[in-house]
Amino acid sequence: KEYTIEQAASEAAWEDAKAKSDYSIFKPHLKKMIDFNKEFIGYWGYRNSKYDTLLDFYEPGITVEKLDKTFGELKGAIVSLLDRIQKSGVKPDCGMFHKKFTKGRQESFSKYVMAKMGFDFDEGRVDESVHPFTINFDNRDVRITTHYYENEFRSALFSCIHEGGHAIYEQDIPDSLKGTMLACGASMGLHESQSRFYENIIGRSRAFWTYFYPEVKRRFPEFKDVMLDEFYKGINAVSPSLVRTEADELTYSLHIIIRYEIEKKIFDDEVDVDELPSVWNKKYKEYMGIEPENDAEGILQDMHWSGGSFGYFPSYALGNLYGAQFLRKMEKDIPDLYKEIERGNLDIVHQWLKENIHKYGSVYKPAELLKKATGEELTAKYFIDYLNKKYSEIYNL
Repeated sequence: KEYTIEQAASEAAWEDAKAKSDYSIFKPHLKKMIDFNKEFIGYWGYRNSKYDTLLDFYEPGITVEKLDKTFGELKGAIVSLLDRIQKSGVKPDCGMFHKKFTKGRQESFSKYVMAKMGFDFDEGRVDESVHPFTINFDNRDVRITTHYYENEFRSALFSCIHEGGHAIYEQDIPDSLKGTMLACGASMGLHESQSRFYENIIGRSRAFWTYFYPEVKRRFPEFKDVMLDEFYKGINAVSPSLVRTEADELTYSLHIIIRYEIEKKIFDDEVDVDELPSVWNKKYKEYMGIEPENDAEGILQDMHWSGGSFGYFPSYALGNLYGAQFLRKMEKDIPDLYKEIERGNLDIVHQWLKENIHKYGSVYKPAELLKKATGEELTAKYFIDYLNKKYSEIYNL
């Protein structure tokens, strides 16, 4: 009861603090949420690291030992690639995305893409909200929301592709699991792997847009003079951002690794709440060369900690790693994968994911499902290879 009451107070304080960009308003509540979670760990127990217990809550079986290794490799590779990109002198044009694109046209095209992905509109729908999300009441009633910005072509489209990945996972849960605890995704990381796989690995691929770009030009005359190559590079432009939710595909994982490293310090008693804004800002400067000018775009940008969701963030980056491993196996199983995507055959992608991941619900733990689907254990190698290949081509490295 005390924890639930403090959760509500903490979330309200966070909202106020963010609006005023004043960490001091939130700080005492954050300390209470941290103390509560440390107390819970004492009840739940732990083996090697206290933080392991919180990680296991969202990603069963994952540990600090495993994440230190994979995230360490990933961080080094991304920081190095980012440095090369910034020194390349290549700057894709993104101005094309900031013309006036009416809501109706965006909505129609986004739904068209989702239908091609495999989202079943007879058992789901798309609505509007301030922030995109997916909610399922049943595998036959899965709903997503998005938000349309008339001066930004990419936002609603890619949020629909992202949320569509979550939704298709839920729609594919078999009826045989309904009414059981197994009728859901295997973990937060596995769920993110599906949304980010569709959004980035498929949805930002050249093959995907080879098929869809003619339809873009038909529906949006604003792109009539823009070549496919220019459009493709624009949707994959790299530009470090202070805000996680606005991050590009390459730097997104750095946002997560920063939060992971800070959470680990918190539960290893290596940092005090007074120091958190400074630690946060220093890591952004070190890893991405940018530094928050205020608390709202720094330590206060996410609401997760206000609700006590410590250990949640790593799931986002794990989704990237899982997705790249699925891609590698999919490429082996479907030799003509990219040719099929270029023809608009996204069903071949959907069916592979359904047969290897979706149909199992949460019958298997994440590591078991990953091994069953790919034959390998968790590794950062394939995501690093994917990033290096893709961005070396875009930035002429």
